[in-house]
Parts: sequence; C-alpha cells; structure tokens
Amino acid sequence: MLSEVTQNWLHMLSVYGWIWIIPVVERLIPIRHQKFIRPGMLNDVVHTYNPVQVHSMINAALYTWLIIYAQENAGQGPYLRGSLANLPLISSFISLFLVSQLTYYITHYCSHKIPLLWQIHRVHHSSSNLDSLSTSRFHVLDQALFAAPYMMMITYFQPEPGMALLYFAFRDFWGRALHGNIRTPHWLGYIMTTPTFHRWHHSNNPEAIDKNFGAEFNFLDYLFGTVYYPKGKTPENFGEGNYSNNIVIQNFRPIYDIYNLIKYGGFIALFRKPKLLQESERNVVANVKQQ
Repeated sequence: MLSEVTQNWLHMLSVYGWIWIIPVVERLIPIRHQKFIRPGMLNDVVHTYNPVQVHSMINAALYTWLIIYAQENAGQGPYLRGSLANLPLISSFISLFLVSQLTYYITHYCSHKIPLLWQIHRVHHSSSNLDSLSTSRFHVLDQALFAAPYMMMITYFQPEPGMALLYFAFRDFWGRALHGNIRTPHWLGYIMTTPTFHRWHHSNNPEAIDKNFGAEFNFLDYLFGTVYYPKGKTPENFGEGNYSNNIVIQNFRPIYDIYNLIKYGGFIALFRKPKLLQESERNVVANVKQQ
C-alpha cells in the first residue's frame, strides 16, 4: 500500500509535474529542432489547466455509478469480478497491465475507425505542431471515452488501489512523453510506444494513417498488424492547418461535423465510412508506393 504522502506526490506530478519537466527534455534531445512558442500553444495549456473540467465531471458521474453498482452487487455478478483483489502484487500488476493495454488499444482503434468517434477524436489530431504540450488537446467527450474503460476495469477487477495509482501515474507521464519532441533509440520502438513511434500515428503520411494505436507498449500493434515504424525516417507533417486553435470551437465543431455526416450520409455514416472514401484512401496509398 502506498503512503498518503507518496500518493499526493504522484498526483502532483501527474497534474503539474510532467508538463513542465518533459518540455525541458525536448529542448535537450529533440527529434528535430522546432520552436517552443508555436501556434496553438496557449490553447493547449488551457486544455490542461482550464477550471471547467467537463470530462472530469463526466468521469466522476460514471465512477460514482460504478461504485454504487459494485456495492449493491457485492459478491454477485459476472465472471472474474474482483479477481485482482487477493492476487499477489506481481500477478495483479501483470493482469492490470494486460487488461489496460487491451482496453486502450480497442478504444483507440474504434476512435479512428468509427466516423462518429473520429469526429470527436479528430480534435486531438488537429495540431500541426506536435510536442508534449499538445498532449492535452482533447475534446471533453474524447477524454471521458478514453478514461471510462480504465475506471470500469478498476471497479470490476478491483486491483490493489496503491498499485493502480502507481500504474496510472506512469501512464500519465508516458502519455505526455510520447507526444514530445524527444529523441529515443530506434530499437526501443520495437518494445515501447516511443515519441518517434507515436509521431507516425499523428503524421499525415498516407501509409501511417490509422496505425500505431498502442498505449505505453506496442505489442498489440505488432500482433494485429497495425504498426508503421520505418527505420531511418521521421515524420514531419501533422494535423490540420485549417483546424481552429480555439478550445471553445474545438469542443463544438465535432457536433457540426457529426450533423453533416448525418445530413449527407444518413445515420449509417456515423458508423461506417462511405465506400467511395475508403477507395480514395487506398488509391492515395497506392500512388505513394509507386512514387
């Protein structure tokens, strides 16, 4: 069990520490030299520290419901509920790690493949300048969507709370680091989701579209064939230059885009890309391979 002091320090690092430590590392060992002050930087800081954290309210409501449900159904329910509560720490950590990697991969994959979810997740991919500060650029619903599987997992499997907090502190740190402009050895990208590995996920390179979905470790990308990690190359173009850097517009534009999906493609367009669009994407990739 982690002491209360340790838990408070981990919380402070998650909320305030990583965001200021990692930009220093970016200046010392960058993948490529880029300006620290860049368009959209203030917006991304506001995303991190704005006082109206709507996604936290959504998460709190979900977590409260999960806790009440768990209390009312103690000792009852589906297979494996509470299965991590009495396991040895090592076994519990491995189980927590594997389940968290899988839930993140599935959530991330669906956020790209389902048009309804993509219009929301698109906000995170809109930044044309990728660095650690752009990590926080998320639509409020997208943040809640990514957090929900973790909360449901904790409530259902009930691992030791201190170990779960330690793991999530690492996840917060690495999530910000892998968006950073930080040079790492190429071989490390075959094991972990490094900054270079994840930059391909954000790049506009046609061959890298909808690739590299993994969380802190990327073995699921290699397992399911969703990896793009060429040696000796680094991505250079990211995001959408015409996407607004205003946090208010970023949270309301997806609603407008979803409305247009329904207007021009019907409700089915929310869940499946039109065949013409899929064919167009395949042609783009084919043309690039021929060049």
